Amino acid sequence: MKRTLFTLFLFALLSISANAQTLITKKIFSTYVKDSVAIEVYLPKNYSKTEKYPVVYEFIYDHANYIAATASNMWDIPALLVVHADIKGGNDHYKSTNLDAEGVKYYGFVKNELIPYIDKTYNTANLKVAAGLSQGADYINYILRNDPSLFNTYLNFSLERPIYYTPDFSSYTAKVKDTTAYFIAIANDIPERVKFANQLVDSLKKSPYINIQKENFNNAIHSYSILYALPEALLFAFKNYNIVRKKRSDEALATYYNAVLTEKTEKYGNINYNELIYQILSNSDISKSTDSEIKAFIDSVNSMKQCMDIDLFVVGYELMSKGLYQNAEKAYQMALLKKQNTGKSYMDDISVYFQLAKVYDLDAKPDEALKILQEGYLNTKAKNESMLYVIGYRYIDKNIDVDKGIALLKSMLTGKHIVLGHWSKTDDSVNAEIAKGYFYLKNISQAKIYLNKSLKINPKNEAALKLQASLN
Repeated sequence: MKRTLFTLFLFALLSISANAQTLITKKIFSTYVKDSVAIEVYLPKNYSKTEKYPVVYEFIYDHANYIAATASNMWDIPALLVVHADIKGGNDHYKSTNLDAEGVKYYGFVKNELIPYIDKTYNTANLKVAAGLSQGADYINYILRNDPSLFNTYLNFSLERPIYYTPDFSSYTAKVKDTTAYFIAIANDIPERVKFANQLVDSLKKSPYINIQKENFNNAIHSYSILYALPEALLFAFKNYNIVRKKRSDEALATYYNAVLTEKTEKYGNINYNELIYQILSNSDISKSTDSEIKAFIDSVNSMKQCMDIDLFVVGYELMSKGLYQNAEKAYQMALLKKQNTGKSYMDDISVYFQLAKVYDLDAKPDEALKILQEGYLNTKAKNESMLYVIGYRYIDKNIDVDKGIALLKSMLTGKHIVLGHWSKTDDSVNAEIAKGYFYLKNISQAKIYLNKSLKINPKNEAALKLQASLN
């Protein structure tokens, strides 16, 4: 059921994502074929010449638009290129394991012209994926038997069966000497195809180099298995994309970060930078790093062009949770600067200021905390004045300037301020806070007035009920 819903969800997204990729069509003259061969290349949204991208090559049948659209809606795989060439496979006779004469020419084109052309023309990463449905699956198995190192991953959908010969299963793995991923989707198919697919899987499992995943899609007929299985196949092809190795005990934090960054970019080209930061922090006990190591790490994160304010915010939060307040302050300060310098943000206008004030409080710097909240209000008031709630509550709760806190909160009750997001306060809460302020000032009559206002709006307001109990 989950697979069916996921597939239907992706179908619905196809129309939305149709404009997410750029389609490039071209004809390449082949010295092997002695003719031009039409190719189509789908570039991902926001394709950049400064980034590198894995490439998915689909052979024989053309589902390149579906592959590109599906990939564009999956956050846990890299942005990628999708390529399809109008070739003649030369294996549709199923009489032997070899290609016919015409197929050999086109195979020469694929191996010696198409792949080098894509690598030269576009920014390709080291990871290359071969995909094929039915006859296309048979074609990529021909590659596996003859030139397995051409691709790192093979995605097979509804494998065809050899009709006129008995396969030597050992030939599928004889030349495989590097780690290779192999995915096979079995549809609700004729028994002979299913039997052959399972026999092949059993044989491939014997190879120490092949990492294999088999999935059955009983709701899919032979021709439609790719529509059902593609999301799982892509997750399999890039399953380590968001997985980061643990930090070694002899690695400095910044060294570990830079090493992992290099490892990921060399393999996948483009990375999910925010997830990388999460994984780095999860796989290293930052509290065991020296002060200089932590500062070097923060500087390394900040220097990356992919870095956004949210990445430095995540670093700051982790440091704060470990009691490393001064380093947390640096990370939060740099998060604010990142937004100011780039004009880009993945966060609301208030959160970083609030967290920086919090860490100042934890670091016994209340004056700095108030100062940063006031700065935050000045920098965000044009779009959102919710910071006045934070400042007003602070004046009262910390008994800094109760009169000013009361005045701010009364002003917020007028409805004349721009208030957005979760920083807003309900009127019953604000009235209860004002009542508390008057209680601190020993102005009991005013405290009761605002207490009654709060309870009239919400008879279950806990802060108001607690204050009421202390007044009785």
